Amino acid sequence: MAARSRFCVSFGTQLDLDLIMGEGAPAASQALVIPQDVHLVMGDVRELVETGETPEQVLNGPSYRPCRLGSVLLRAASQTPLLLQAVVYDFARTPPATADHVFGALVISLEEGRKRAFTSLAVRPLGTAHGGLDPEAFLRLLTQTCHSAAELGTSLRRVSLMLASPGEMASYEALLHQLVERRGR
Repeated sequence: MAARSRFCVSFGTQLDLDLIMGEGAPAASQALVIPQDVHLVMGDVRELVETGETPEQVLNGPSYRPCRLGSVLLRAASQTPLLLQAVVYDFARTPPATADHVFGALVISLEEGRKRAFTSLAVRPLGTAHGGLDPEAFLRLLTQTCHSAAELGTSLRRVSLMLASPGEMASYEALLHQLVERRGR
């Protein structure tokens, strides 16, 4: 059972951002956005193909192309919720994730939700692990994206930020309070 924060931020009368602690997306979520890296090592790997090649041969082969940072990959449209893999990490770079790529992936993810007339979308923190963005920077990008989506018009009514632990929930709740207070001034 997922625990929901008592704190929620509304963007106008149309879109709410809430914090939820749990593994899976809330039952009402029609899509789940998860972090991924350019080589598709993280996230949901469903199909393994034995090629007989070493990893170096695969990565250096003529047909291999890493994914573009900031892009979003869709996984099995028949899956519920729809899995959106946000390509925000490149471990060959320092830092491995940047605000530009995370922002781009958030915009694409919310736009995909709008195109599909979704009303609810769940997002795991993007780019905050492995020495990437700090949680406050990610939360600022997420709130900015939600604000823009609400201003431009969207079918989305709820975006749920999925958090893994009580400590992470408390941390993000405090950061969200601070962001709201700063905007109110």
